Formats: sequence, C-alpha cells, structure tokens
Amino acid sequence: MKTSEKLVDNSISAALSAIEIYNKPDFRYRNEIFTILIINAWELLLKAKILLDKGDDINSIYVFDSHGNPKTNRNNTPLTIEIVGATNELDIDHTLKDNLLTLIEIRDTAIHFINNNPVDYLIYSLGVASLKNYQKLINDWFGKSLLEYHFYILPMGFAHHFQTFTLLELEKEPEIIQNLLANISANQEKKSENGFHFSCDIEINLRSAKKITDDTDMVVAVNPDSPDAITIVKTQKLTDRYPLSNDELWQKVRSALPQLKQNDFYRFVREFKIKDNKQFSDYNFRYRRLEEDYINTGKVATGTPSLFNEDCVRFIISEIPKFIRIE
Repeated sequence: MKTSEKLVDNSISAALSAIEIYNKPDFRYRNEIFTILIINAWELLLKAKILLDKGDDINSIYVFDSHGNPKTNRNNTPLTIEIVGATNELDIDHTLKDNLLTLIEIRDTAIHFINNNPVDYLIYSLGVASLKNYQKLINDWFGKSLLEYHFYILPMGFAHHFQTFTLLELEKEPEIIQNLLANISANQEKKSENGFHFSCDIEINLRSAKKITDDTDMVVAVNPDSPDAITIVKTQKLTDRYPLSNDELWQKVRSALPQLKQNDFYRFVREFKIKDNKQFSDYNFRYRRLEEDYINTGKVATGTPSLFNEDCVRFIISEIPKFIRIE
C-alpha cells in the first residue's frame, strides 16, 4: 500500500472518530477532542494529497534544514510539514482554508475556554462546514466517501443552548473569544465559488411520523436512465420551511432586542429586502395564479403575506444593531 493511501485511511479514521465523539449523548470533553481529531484528519488528508501529486515521494512532506537534510524530532524521527504549510503547498480554496485556520486557532489558543456557549456554537457551525468540505475533497482527490461508513453529519441537537453572537455580553468574555468572534464575523462575508463552506447551521423541524403516511406530499420517481433506481422525494410544505408569521418574527426579534422600535424593525426588513430573500422568507400565495403572476412580473399582489424562518430571526438580531441605533 502506498504511503498516501495509508494516510488517507488514517485520515478517515480520525474524521470518523471525531464524529463519533461529538455524537455521544454525554461526553463532557467533546468539543476539545472533536477539534483535535478533525484537524488531525485534515492534516493527514492534505499530506496524502501532496504525496499523491509527487508520486508518493516521502521527501515531499519532510521539513529540511539549511544543509538539505531532513529535520528530526527528539526521537530522531523526520519532521513533516504542519497543516498550515500543507494548505499553502496545495493552494486550497480560501474559504476552506479560513475554516481550517479558525479551527486550528480554537485548538491552539482557546481550548481552555471551550465550555461556554460562544465556543460551543463556533465549533458546531465550523465543524459542520469542515466535515462537508472534507467529504467533498476526499471524494474529489481519492474517490472515497464518508457515506461508505454510515456517515452522519454533526447532531441536530435537541438541547443546544446556542446564542446569537450579537446577544452575547462580549465585554464579559475573555479577549480571545472576542477576537475569535471578530475574525469569524469577517470571514463569513467571504464567498467560495468552489462549493466550500466556512460555517454552517443545521435547522430541523420535527413532526409526527403518522403525518408522513397521512399526507399526500410523498412523490416516487423513476430515473429513466436507470429503471431500477427509484427515488423518493419528500416535498416540504412552505410552512415547514418558513414557520413564522410577520408578527411572530417581530416578537422573536423584540424578545432579544427589547429596546428596538417596531418602525425601525420594519424599516430594516424593507431596506434589506428580507421578504425577497428565500434564505429568510417566502410569499404565501393564496392562489396559484398569484404565484404565476409574481414569477412572470416580479410583482407581489397586495395583501400577500410573507412567512419567515429562524435564520431570518438570527440575521436580523445580528445585523440590525449595525445599522440602527438601539437605545
């Protein structure tokens, strides 16, 4: 077996261990160990890719001294390049690199601040994105998939007490947490054109299992190119994706920002075109004709209500203090 293949196998083992640790029902050191393991998985994967590109030449991942000899550690084992050097060697996507560098920073400098809500949320959202990025690259580079190992992304927790960043009393947090949040906020503005993610959220809506059979929104489709391949498509209702009315949205925002004036809230929604952004909202058309008119003309019939999701709540709470002074 080639060295690159061994590194890939070890990388997958580290990634699966990270997922397994995070998914344990009660594991008090989950965040710290997850961060260590997922960075280890990435370092092994990146080194495996360098070896693959260099014909499995082990020298391609060694660190050399000024005389051209491999540097060694105290056990006289050759030193290999660290993860940041590996990302530079491969010139990877900037969003992917920002995600890794942030996780490394948490591992290296914030490990003793893990047991608080800000860092819990950081590791959760960064970890989800990191695993999605990992799945993409290990498939692109080595034709492997974590799905082969019954891979499930980080749990859609029932009891997370995550807080929106702007609601945190940051002046009470250690300076290192404030710096992490500032860096993450800046990086979230960046976009990747290659399908990589800096941070991700998982939103889940629970419903009674009985309704799956009672409702009629289950569609079975057959792929014409492969008659044996049957796909079951579950069409999600609009109210499942956008469960909040306009008034419910306002109430949630006001509970987080009690000093916010309602007129300022509506002005922000209007100026930022929240109702036209399907990431946050969608129109609840009473008739298909009204929806078709909107598709054809871009104009919404008067009186058409809008529905909103929790992402919209978080976005407004996070962004509105930047544009409207709240006494």
